[in-house]
Amino acid sequence: MTLLRDQFILETRDLLQGISEKLMQLEDAPEHVELLESLFRMVHTLKGNSGLFDVPEMTRVLHACEDLMDAVRRRQVAYSEVLADRLLDAMDFVAMLCDGLEMEAEQADPHAQEAVQIASSLRQLIGEHAGVESAVGDLARIGDAQDRGAAIVAAPAAGQALPLRAIPEPLRRQAFAQAQAGGELHWIAYRPSRECFFQGDDPFHRAREVPGFIWGRIEAPAAWPPLAELNAYDCVLHFQIVAAASQAELMEYFRYVPDQVELTQLAAQWLAPAPESAERASAGAHAEPAQDPIDAVMAEIFAIQRQILQSEANMGWQDGRTQAVASTLMNCCRSIGNLELIGELEIARQQSLQLRSCDPLLAWLNANPLPLQRGPVASVASVASAEAGAEAAEAVAVEVRQESLPQPEALSRQEPPQVQPPAPPLRESLPEESGRAGRRAEESLSGNKSVKVEQVKIDRLMNLIGEMVVSKNALPYLAQRAEDQFGVRELAREIKAQYAVINRIAEEMQDAIMQVRMMPVSVVFQRFPRLVRDISRKLGKEVQLVLVGEETEADKNIIEALADPLIHIVRNSLDHGLEGPEQRRASGKPALGSLTISAAHEGDQVVIVIEDDGKGIDPALIKRKAYEKGLIDEAQLERISDQDAVNLVFSSGFSTAEVVSDLSGRGVGMDVVRNAVEKVNGSLALHSVSGKGTRLQISLPLSMAVTKVMIIESDGQLFGVPMEHVMETVRVPRSSLHFANSSAKMVLRGHILGLKGINQILGIAAEQKTNADGEVAVLVVRVGGQSVGLVIDDFRETVDVIQKPLLGILGGLSLYSGSALMGDGSVLMVLNTREMF
Repeated sequence: MTLLRDQFILETRDLLQGISEKLMQLEDAPEHVELLESLFRMVHTLKGNSGLFDVPEMTRVLHACEDLMDAVRRRQVAYSEVLADRLLDAMDFVAMLCDGLEMEAEQADPHAQEAVQIASSLRQLIGEHAGVESAVGDLARIGDAQDRGAAIVAAPAAGQALPLRAIPEPLRRQAFAQAQAGGELHWIAYRPSRECFFQGDDPFHRAREVPGFIWGRIEAPAAWPPLAELNAYDCVLHFQIVAAASQAELMEYFRYVPDQVELTQLAAQWLAPAPESAERASAGAHAEPAQDPIDAVMAEIFAIQRQILQSEANMGWQDGRTQAVASTLMNCCRSIGNLELIGELEIARQQSLQLRSCDPLLAWLNANPLPLQRGPVASVASVASAEAGAEAAEAVAVEVRQESLPQPEALSRQEPPQVQPPAPPLRESLPEESGRAGRRAEESLSGNKSVKVEQVKIDRLMNLIGEMVVSKNALPYLAQRAEDQFGVRELAREIKAQYAVINRIAEEMQDAIMQVRMMPVSVVFQRFPRLVRDISRKLGKEVQLVLVGEETEADKNIIEALADPLIHIVRNSLDHGLEGPEQRRASGKPALGSLTISAAHEGDQVVIVIEDDGKGIDPALIKRKAYEKGLIDEAQLERISDQDAVNLVFSSGFSTAEVVSDLSGRGVGMDVVRNAVEKVNGSLALHSVSGKGTRLQISLPLSMAVTKVMIIESDGQLFGVPMEHVMETVRVPRSSLHFANSSAKMVLRGHILGLKGINQILGIAAEQKTNADGEVAVLVVRVGGQSVGLVIDDFRETVDVIQKPLLGILGGLSLYSGSALMGDGSVLMVLNTREMF
């Protein structure tokens, strides 16, 4: 079950995201037929999948969503903003239930009432727009009544709204006695869904097994459609039941279909027997006085003939039994003057003789329950089964309202004989939706070229290939030792040749596995249409969201780390950056603001740009706020540049909001963005023009699994520098270095470059060395838009390493981002270049 549940949760979240995307797209193209059909199929699939688990609240809400979307695609309900809001709220509710299912939380009653309210609000939209007599309209009215009656219905005045007089007198007296004794009695109106058969439901069985069942009947439609138009796969019958059970018992029993049930608690006085009935009861009369004696005799005859047909038969007297039963039934029809039934009975007799089977006669008996019609209007009577005919507690009344079609049988605890008609061809027997589902399943089985794999398995594979990449680095060391220490040059060449082959295979494997882990940034981008829509409406702003480069791919871990920072940035842009319509018009801008989020590959990095055309960032305001919060002093306030002031928004606890709200003003946001981006070795660059807009660029590595570093040497020690920060390597004469105010600088291509000695930064007492020509080695690195030259002793090669974080007491060494194991078994410390500025 755990695997099935995990698969369901994964697919549900994918479908929920797809539904939200389609709803956003429909707001721009509400008449798009393919979008409507696609959205309906997604909701239909999600509803079907939800039936696998004990979450009836989810199924109830999704069923209402499906009915609403069906009405929309049939053009019976217009797509509107209100409709989209309610559907999105419903999807949020389903997502909450999905989270609870993942955490194995109890889906208790608090969600049941909320589910009913959501389903009712969805069906209300159908009731307001759907055609009065259309099929969808009928579903809407039925669904609306179901949702309104999901809770306990208020008791009608004096019981006049309930046809309690239809209950047979003995059973009414039994119920009256139980009510007087303090027992709970309920009238149950059970209206199964039209599609209940396709949902694995058996409404007849459910009605018979109601706790405390006393009496029940089936209601047929007031007017049956013509036989050619009758859909045998639609359940159109309603059930009325009286049960001696508590509200809690009944709610628990009907917990999977509470929207199809209305409960009314019955008072004892409503069931009080009529005076004449009480007198007969005191005289010991137990039969129902209103029953026609002829009907009672006919019922007994029919029950006996049913027993004869159901008994085991010797084929030698099969035909004789058929003839005898048919003659008896024909005589009954003649005795009441109903000649129309004789023709039907004659056809059933001939079929039974031809097939040498009693099934056609049994089918006729089941299709013609007593009392048989004497005229165009049927009577109301109680029909008892053969075994329970003498048991008053098992008596069941059936009210029949029909013109010419067969009546439904009365509720009974005895299972009626089942007669299976010849099965129609499969494709003809399935309704349109079921047929489409079958075809989609066939297409899925034949055309599905993808396999879903757990993330942990891919991570393990990635770690193994990373270890292989590091292990292959040991081969050059072995080749060097073979040549230097043992003088075997031929062996050294063979090792180097083999290294080239292994290196090529390892790189191809690494690239292939990286492609498995790669995900498009659309996984994150697809959240923003809904986010922008909801926040902009809450703020009263008009915003157009433009997404560019959604197909750009990066490592899954990078994509996941990108989600929260981007959400913070988008919220800040909507709250602080973009103005309201009136303010934009006053500034000469269009009322509709623009927010663009783009992604692209630049070298071995993914660059995300978030740009708006709002009011931008005012450096003067930032300086004043930073000074008030103590982030800068008076001296810094005077000399800080506008760009440096703008970058202060990344300081912890900084906010320009005057009022604290659920969107901003708490001093968290942009510093969280900076920390999250730097945690995955990314960088930020913020540019803003007051009154024009703001542009924020996030640069992220393609992958975090394997890191390429340049090895540098200083005082005989080796260190690693991440290649994404390395700009270039140069050697310059020591005489070209300029020292001023305890700092060194050099001129590189006409620009002044600040210098820092690696020994000084790391606390190494040795002086930086020069080569034979008196030149110093300078490694130019760039972080966050700033460049600096690191003076080192020498450059080494670049290698691929798996960087491990420092743990324990070493974790406090901020100048190191981690360590890596080299091919010769030594440990390489990787420098954190951000801490060197």
